[in-house]
Amino acid sequence: MELAKAYRIDTDLENLIFVDPTPLGDEILDPLLSIITRVDDKTDTVYWIKRFSAPEISNQIRRRTAERLIDRGIFIRDPGGTILLDPQVSRTRRYTGVALPYGQDVLLRVMNVIFSEDIPAPDETMLIALGDVCGIFKKILSKSELADRKKRIELVSKLDVIGLSVRNAILTVKKPGTKDKMLRRAFLKPSPGTYHKRPPLVPGSLPLLGHALRLRPTPTKPLAKYYHSLGPVFRVRDLLGELTVLAGPEANRFCQKHSRSLFRSHATYTPFFESMDAQRIILSMDGEEHFRLRRAISSGFSGKRFLSRLPAIRDIILGELPENGSTVAIEAFSQLTAKSIGLACTGYLMSDEEVQGMDFFLRRMIASKALRSLPEFMAYTPRARRAKAVFFDIFNGMLKKRLDEGGDDGQEDVVDAMLELHRSNPQFLPEHELRVSCLGPIFSGLHTTASTGTSALYLLLKHPHILERVREEAHSLYSDGHPNPEKMNTLDVTRRVVFETLRMYNPFNSVFRHAVNTFNFGGYTISAGTRLFLPISVPHYCPEFFPDPNRFDIDRYLPERGEHKQPGVYMPFGFGTHQCLGNVIANAHLMFSLTTILHYLDVQMDPTNYEMKIAFYGFPAATKKFKLKCMRRPVMTREGLTV
Repeated sequence: MELAKAYRIDTDLENLIFVDPTPLGDEILDPLLSIITRVDDKTDTVYWIKRFSAPEISNQIRRRTAERLIDRGIFIRDPGGTILLDPQVSRTRRYTGVALPYGQDVLLRVMNVIFSEDIPAPDETMLIALGDVCGIFKKILSKSELADRKKRIELVSKLDVIGLSVRNAILTVKKPGTKDKMLRRAFLKPSPGTYHKRPPLVPGSLPLLGHALRLRPTPTKPLAKYYHSLGPVFRVRDLLGELTVLAGPEANRFCQKHSRSLFRSHATYTPFFESMDAQRIILSMDGEEHFRLRRAISSGFSGKRFLSRLPAIRDIILGELPENGSTVAIEAFSQLTAKSIGLACTGYLMSDEEVQGMDFFLRRMIASKALRSLPEFMAYTPRARRAKAVFFDIFNGMLKKRLDEGGDDGQEDVVDAMLELHRSNPQFLPEHELRVSCLGPIFSGLHTTASTGTSALYLLLKHPHILERVREEAHSLYSDGHPNPEKMNTLDVTRRVVFETLRMYNPFNSVFRHAVNTFNFGGYTISAGTRLFLPISVPHYCPEFFPDPNRFDIDRYLPERGEHKQPGVYMPFGFGTHQCLGNVIANAHLMFSLTTILHYLDVQMDPTNYEMKIAFYGFPAATKKFKLKCMRRPVMTREGLTV
């Protein structure tokens, strides 16, 4: 069609001939014109459509066309290589740098022709003929609209000879042969015995509650049993209905490979974030917009930012634990975690009241909006409203400090990145979305990291010989009173303690998704729209991957064993495009918290015979009965004095 518009070729209803062999200076069209001019025999349009659809030619056409559209600012390529329409083009319905009428969105131009009696331009006629024969109008028009405008589409498609010729040629090429029909039937309707209609349902489902009680507070262990008995695909029921579970390392590998094309998180998490008066949150976003926001804020999650603030974070940690006294472990870790991560990622130090308000607000919203374990009206009680006000006041204080003082270390943090993204594109990140986006690093790590820190200290107190090895590393870290990033890199035992804790008590043990495309896995067909439950930590409790999985064994992560390196068995921070951005900071925070506590304090469990019990407060965590009894240790100075 482009060559015909440039008067290089012409066609009648039977043959295609070249008129002018002069190159156009176009890297896509000129090679095709050269091929056409070298053929002396009479050929029709069908011949050339088939020839140019050969992979060696068609792949080059697609690649060069995409690169051209990217260069012109019409397409963009995300980090994963997927090519998408630029958001500015999709919103303005205009093509950047292209004069009207061609600069107007092509869909608007085509719809204007179809739904009016205006005389179309030749290129519009060609586009309508091409769109009709390729079935595009069936996707963008309703059945009633298509029936109403069918005659108009057919009329316009016949107004241009080259358009009609291409249309008829495509119809000829599209006619399936016997093999094509057989392949189509085999693809759309698997033969009996190949794929089953529905995965098996886990037995013992209760009315209304389903399997919810059996999967609380942590689903990992029971789901590992179902994985061994039912395979990697099965169904469970919760308070909201039925879920299809994809479990085990083969499921983790499959999901990691296909998550972008098959799964979406938006429908799962949107109700929760709407309770925060926000929609554009990285956890609930998908596709190019998710990558764009992720790229913009990734610098704020740099591990260097955390390591550059070690002295201030040490003071925070010690300030939340009594020098001589007892404290609830999970409450202390929640305070020191929120304050440490908040300072590292945003430069803002939260107060005790702000942490408590955020903690209550998040738990209440998770229970009433996301999991529905509480009635929805519980999200609007007076206490919940007060907690929400405190939650948003944190951002106000954060922003005021930034505007009054500016950045304090010259390094871009999450607030800097969010403000710059808002300034450069207020449509992509509106002002009212800034609040939750800037608070995201804190509330994302508050419960998960605090729960892991509490569990890690419990495991160390249960295994004194490993605790002493961590304490030795802690003394080395503080050997001259000044911990630094280089010394942090030497904490081998502490790092393996964190790894093993994340295996045994991983608070981020599963994610929810919706299937957006039908797919086959594990002998079953999973239909688009299915609610999916992906318990990524199931392999953590499979003895074939981690022998004696109930045993605390930090040597699993030594190079000679490397049990965690088996494909798909160890993904403590998720996988794929939604892998936790804060995983580096979380690991650094956990290691530094443990070493700081053990260097400065003698810690005992209170009561001394406490056995870990996990409760579900929106996230799994140790119960409040687990307390820490602390006593300040004498610390040697360089002069040999104790303080």
